[in-house]
Amino acid sequence: MRKTFRGIALGVVIALTAMLSACGGGNNNNASPQVSQTASPQASEAAASSASAPASPQEDITLKFISWWSYVTPDLLKKFEEENPGIKVDYEYVAPGDGYTNKVKSLSASGDLPDVFAAQHPNLSPLVKANQILDLKADFDTAAYDKDTPWKDTINPVLIENMNGGFEKDSDAANHVWAVPFGAISVAVIYNKTLFDKYGLQAPTTWDQFESNNAALQQNGLIPMSYTNKVGWGDWWFRLLIDQTARDVKPDDFVTGTTKISDPAFVEALQKLKDMWSKQVFDPNGLVNGIDESQALFIQQKLAQYIVVPENFVKYLTDNKPADVELGAYVLPAWKGIAPSRTLGGAANLVVVSSATKHKEAAVKLTKFLTSEKVFQMLSSEDVVPSTKGYTPPEGDAIMGAYADAAENGFIVDHLPAGQDAQNKLFKDVIPQVLIGKLTPEAGLKQVQAIIDKSNGK
Repeated sequence: MRKTFRGIALGVVIALTAMLSACGGGNNNNASPQVSQTASPQASEAAASSASAPASPQEDITLKFISWWSYVTPDLLKKFEEENPGIKVDYEYVAPGDGYTNKVKSLSASGDLPDVFAAQHPNLSPLVKANQILDLKADFDTAAYDKDTPWKDTINPVLIENMNGGFEKDSDAANHVWAVPFGAISVAVIYNKTLFDKYGLQAPTTWDQFESNNAALQQNGLIPMSYTNKVGWGDWWFRLLIDQTARDVKPDDFVTGTTKISDPAFVEALQKLKDMWSKQVFDPNGLVNGIDESQALFIQQKLAQYIVVPENFVKYLTDNKPADVELGAYVLPAWKGIAPSRTLGGAANLVVVSSATKHKEAAVKLTKFLTSEKVFQMLSSEDVVPSTKGYTPPEGDAIMGAYADAAENGFIVDHLPAGQDAQNKLFKDVIPQVLIGKLTPEAGLKQVQAIIDKSNGK
């Protein structure tokens, strides 16, 4: 589905946009033409005439931009256009999940990536290797869109650290800026407070309380918790659990061989996930359900708790819940009591500029705009946690307060191998087979370790 903005497709966006390179000094468009010393009088006269003639109007630059962010509105992009005459934004919204991922892969394969586009870490390393995205390190040192301070100093440094931790080692993210965080993502649990009140339950602050609540909800015919695997959100549970058993493990440890994914810490976490599945804590259709299915179950009050990111997902729930239902939110407690109970997220939403853009300055300018305090003020009603420094949730907003608390606890640094083959094997094959009883945790993780060993030349 395409939304139009001034006759051009618009929708959800993150963007790294460039400014009128055609007006830049490199083209010397404003300089008088030089007359060759050997030119004929007629040629000299023509050149002089040309020099004194008024310049033809500069055509508008059009930046192509795609994202899955439905809260980026025509008004927001119109504001950018008004403040930057001569730059138009041709925006296309693509639904999140496989649809968006496949769109980017297709555009990458055809060499037709937009000037600016939204991305997440799994998509970025292949683009870096193919030299298809722009290194913004030099631009990061220039002034922010709406401040005199350097752009890099306006972005939450925790998000930069988190973003860099998500890249494969050969991307050398410490010495490059391959993307810019657009908003901060933190994962929290949205719950049906009306149902909790009905059954005498409260938001848990310990794991024991969390498990007790799940048992009570199940006894009353409810699905205690979501497991939205179709879009990859099922990955979250294993990642959350291993932060309690392997918190000090880093991706490089798998390369050096100091850690194996078949080690007891990982087996313990996967066994815990298997136990939760066997006790029917999760939606029984969670392995095949996507966002739409989980949202529908929650709105229909069949699913009591929904672990989810903020922004348009929370907005959908608040806009579509029954009028007599009150929602709450909480940070998932620490399974083994290791504090703080860190959350997933951080710089999950990223803005990227194509290295093939013909309008680098404009594309960077759009990216600065999208990551500016001005934009996040415009998005204050959309449940977007800014990536700029100094975020305070709206007063009295308990749901966004929980997301702010989750971010305050810090973000999980990935404890898994960076290679995509190993992670695909783990999340798309091994974990589903473990949950349905086709593999033991030990046997499944040994299969993943074999892929890691092969990639390490062993």
